[in-house]
Amino acid sequence: MTKKTQVLMAFNHAGGAAKTSTVRDVGYDLAQRGYKVLLIDLDPQANLSQWLGQGKAELEESVKNSLEHYTPLPAPTEVHGMSLIPSHLELSYTDMALGGYPNAEGRLRRAIDQLREEGTYDFILLDPPPSLGKLTANAANAADWVIVPIPARYKGIVALRGVQRMLEQYGYTNPNLRIALYVITQMDNTSHAKEAVEVYQEALGDQLAGLITHRPAVYNRCQPEGRPVGAIAADAEAKEEIRLLVDQLLSRIGVGA
Repeated sequence: MTKKTQVLMAFNHAGGAAKTSTVRDVGYDLAQRGYKVLLIDLDPQANLSQWLGQGKAELEESVKNSLEHYTPLPAPTEVHGMSLIPSHLELSYTDMALGGYPNAEGRLRRAIDQLREEGTYDFILLDPPPSLGKLTANAANAADWVIVPIPARYKGIVALRGVQRMLEQYGYTNPNLRIALYVITQMDNTSHAKEAVEVYQEALGDQLAGLITHRPAVYNRCQPEGRPVGAIAADAEAKEEIRLLVDQLLSRIGVGA
C-alpha cells in the first residue's frame, strides 16, 4: 500500500507576502524531520529556485512540458535534503498559452496524481506566482491544502478578502481543497503590525498561525546564499519560529509531528 502524499500550495495573489520563503523554509523543516519533500516552483520569476541556488535551470527541467503536453514531471534536483522542480522565465508563456488548451487548469493535477500513486513523497509543496492565472489555478486544482501567508501590514488586511474569494472559487473545481493555515509574516514591533494581528485574530480565529518575524539580516542572507533559514548557522529564534509553524501545520492536517 502506498503512503498518502499531502500536496500543499502557498497562495496569496498579492506579492510581497513571504509566500516563497514560507514554502522554502517549511519544506526544509519537514525534510529535517525525515519526511520526503518535493518542491515545485511554478512562478516564472523563479524566486524559489534562485533562493535554493538553482536559478539557472533549463526550461526542460520545469513543469512546462507536463502542463503543455501531459508528460510526466521531470526528474527533480536534490537540494538541502529536498527535491526541487525549478521554474523558468518562459513559464510565463505557458501561463498565457494554457488559456487555449482543453483542461487548461487540470494538467498539473494529472502529473501530480502519478506521483501520488508512486508514493515517493510525503509532501509536495507548490509555489505558484502571486497572480490569478492558469499556473495558480493548476496549483489550486492539484493541492489538498492551502497555506496563506499574510503580512502584518495594512496591505495584507486589504488583500485578505480577495484571497478568501479566490479560494472559494478554486473550491468549486477542487472540492477537496482546504485551508491549512493563515500564517502571519513580516511581523515587527510596531503598533501598526500589532493592530494588523488583532484584525487577523478577530477574522480568522484558530486558523491563524505564526508569527514569522521580519528579520532582514536573516532573510537577506539566505537568498544570495541559496539556503533556507534552517540551514544557516545563526539566529536560533528564526529557526524556532519555523519549527513552531510546522508543528501547527502538521497538527492542522492530521499528520503526526
